[in-house]
Amino acid sequence: MKDIRSILPHRFPFLLIDEIVEVEEGRRAVGVKLVSQHDCEGSPDGAFPRGFILEAMAQMSGAALHSESRSNGLGMLAGIDNGRFYQDVFAGDRLTLTIDITRNKGRIVKGRGTAAIDSRIVCEADLLFAFQSMT
Repeated sequence: MKDIRSILPHRFPFLLIDEIVEVEEGRRAVGVKLVSQHDCEGSPDGAFPRGFILEAMAQMSGAALHSESRSNGLGMLAGIDNGRFYQDVFAGDRLTLTIDITRNKGRIVKGRGTAAIDSRIVCEADLLFAFQSMT
């Protein structure tokens, strides 16, 4: 599997994906985030910040949408709908991030993301992306 750094422009400390497990180009991606104590620093309750979970799902969407032939520009997170958090995530947890692309029409892409610990879903959301030309 390709290294996530060859797909996304993010780097430490903003890269929130540790491993890509599966990619069906343009359709689906599964990855892993190993939550460390460093990831939870500064959080009042010691939990991994919920916004970071959403960002990790957005980054996994980048892996699903990555293509050597895709020429419609840089993808940016444009919206989050139906976001739900069911439990907190703490240092030592292995977060499995799954993205299923539900609509891929030109410059607008929608996907359904889930984050789970073992098989327990801790977060789910619908993500909207817009692609901007790089000219």
